[in-house]
Amino acid sequence: MTTPIPMRTPTTTPMTWICLLGPSTAGARAIALHGHRLVVLASPGEAVPREVTAHAERVVFCDITDHDATRSVVDRLTAELGPPRLVVSFTEHAQEVSARIATGLGLTSVSPAAAAHARDKAAMRRLLADTPYAWPYAAGTADEVATAVRAEPDGVCWIVKPADGAGSAGVTALESYADLERWHAKVTAGQGPRTQGTAGEQAGAVRYIAEHAATGPEYSVEAVSAAGQHTVLAITAKQTTGSPRFVETGHVVPAPLPEEDGERLKDAVRCVLDRLGIHHGASHTELRLDPVHGPVVIETHTRVGGDCIPELVALATGRDQYDHAIAALLGTEPAQPSAPAAPAAAISFVTPPAPGTLTGLSLTPAHGILRWQFDRVPGADLTELHSSYDRIGYAIALGGTPAEAMRTAAEATAGVQLQVAAPELSL
Repeated sequence: MTTPIPMRTPTTTPMTWICLLGPSTAGARAIALHGHRLVVLASPGEAVPREVTAHAERVVFCDITDHDATRSVVDRLTAELGPPRLVVSFTEHAQEVSARIATGLGLTSVSPAAAAHARDKAAMRRLLADTPYAWPYAAGTADEVATAVRAEPDGVCWIVKPADGAGSAGVTALESYADLERWHAKVTAGQGPRTQGTAGEQAGAVRYIAEHAATGPEYSVEAVSAAGQHTVLAITAKQTTGSPRFVETGHVVPAPLPEEDGERLKDAVRCVLDRLGIHHGASHTELRLDPVHGPVVIETHTRVGGDCIPELVALATGRDQYDHAIAALLGTEPAQPSAPAAPAAAISFVTPPAPGTLTGLSLTPAHGILRWQFDRVPGADLTELHSSYDRIGYAIALGGTPAEAMRTAAEATAGVQLQVAAPELSL
């Protein structure tokens, strides 16, 4: 079932249209900057920001993770509006659907195979097996992963997570056989994370990937590819909670690291993109810089990063990854180059102090904060910090250096006062 928002009457000469899967505010803005009419497809019940509807001629609700349902909508729109110029998505779980539809229509896009390989972390590992970035791993059901971990000595640290997961959901460090047994008992009892497979995928056992734990600082590389040529826009330094869940708590652009190390990370990312066949569009690749092994690839995505990373990139470099991605797909230049707002930009997240109900929230005035955002307000239920989805809000700061920007953002979020009522005990 689809529910359209009526189309506005165009006030200018009709232009070609672009179909955007998922109501991405920055994606909608980038498409509008390039002078194309915009039609947005959103999942039923999904909130569509006002900024998106301001740019869109139409919003149609359908299951954007279901290829057949989405293709049917695109075909009906094509019969009415003519062929689209692009079908694109900046939403993780619509990547394969978007790629299949675009490729089927003969449009420039990341390939369906590349989108699938990026979402399947085990497939990525297989494709990197004969490169300098190969890394020990095991993949399969919980039973198969447990068997592989037990085949190595007790005390070898593994990181296990759903093979198609995102947002740190389900990430767990297994530092011993005892950790393994606890994890295995939990997931086989149905208490583990659910993967986000598309509607077209057959139901079955959750698949996991376990990898030897790397050490060293974490980074992500934000890039855009055009006809197989990869341009790195920025490298982001990441802060996490560390073992066992590695939930991200902050980011800063540009990453403060020596130029030589930056080039090593870029080389690793170019190898990943080439091996996975990611020739078009945006990408976000996460890595560690291990002091012994060098760059260790954690995962890559055929989209921009989350956690406002593209905003940090734009603030610190003047380059909008959404704009660059649309330009690359259209075969043109970015629509709106701009100057950096500051030499560095950072984000720091507010995390729940304890499970319960949020009853109060107050801020301490902080200098240098560009903006605040809170996803939880008084009355909301809080849980322990298991994944990115459990965070409460964030602050974005500018600075003259990466260290200054990160310090300003972190001090601001540390000053947030939260009142939490403990959950009632059931009798």
